[in-house]
Amino acid sequence: MMQTNIDVKNTPKIHVQKDFLVVEQLSLQLENNPILNNISFSLPITGITTLIGPSGAGKSSLLRCLNMLYSTWGGEITIDKTSIKQWQAGEDNLRKFIGLIAQKPAIFPASIAENVTFGLPRKQRKQDTTTLIHDCLIQAALWDEVKDRLNQPAVSLSIGQQQRLCLARALALQPSILLLDEPTASLDPRSKQLIEISLRRLAKNMPILCVTHDLEQAKRLQGQLIFMCDGKIIETGESQELLQNPQKLETREFLRWEVCDCD
Repeated sequence: MMQTNIDVKNTPKIHVQKDFLVVEQLSLQLENNPILNNISFSLPITGITTLIGPSGAGKSSLLRCLNMLYSTWGGEITIDKTSIKQWQAGEDNLRKFIGLIAQKPAIFPASIAENVTFGLPRKQRKQDTTTLIHDCLIQAALWDEVKDRLNQPAVSLSIGQQQRLCLARALALQPSILLLDEPTASLDPRSKQLIEISLRRLAKNMPILCVTHDLEQAKRLQGQLIFMCDGKIIETGESQELLQNPQKLETREFLRWEVCDCD
């Protein structure tokens, strides 16, 4: 079972509450170009929140703000009412606490097992990590496919397997929040299905924010749905209800044509 806090010295103690992560009036400019404009939403203590919208809407930039890969934003991002800019344990530990998995798998030139434990402190990597590797690969729906070749190079895996390996590596750090940027883009249907199954299981014990362009995937993942366009949140609601009965004209146009004009 995933933990909802981490034991890191000087890290703020996390208390279970309805809104685990809260974003208020978040704005971002990059090279004087406005990227995000007054973004406000929250993630509950568990469950999946899916983020949809056209390319260039600011979805990936939003994820990078949430774990401080972008740090020049204005507004407020808090966990248990503590600003992430005041995270005393530092940005590196924040990124362990808020795991981010990119669209393209980042595989290191090492074995499958070593890729799972790559982000752990050196001292911990020298200990017996057999159980940890097993548990993380199970949660990432990859164990049965690689259990007999853990010492083989990770680059020998298919793209779908590599993406699930990245998920296992993120889980090895025991994050309390998981961010995913189009985790199943360009994957075969079977790999996509396995990742979705893993996400639904993980979401029973932690909040997950997933960017996707696949509206059918957003329907399958259920939970909360956020529609973004032109750096703004246009509409938020329960996924099934919003997909079937959007209230905003911009949302209706996007769901019908998968394009919009929100300027």
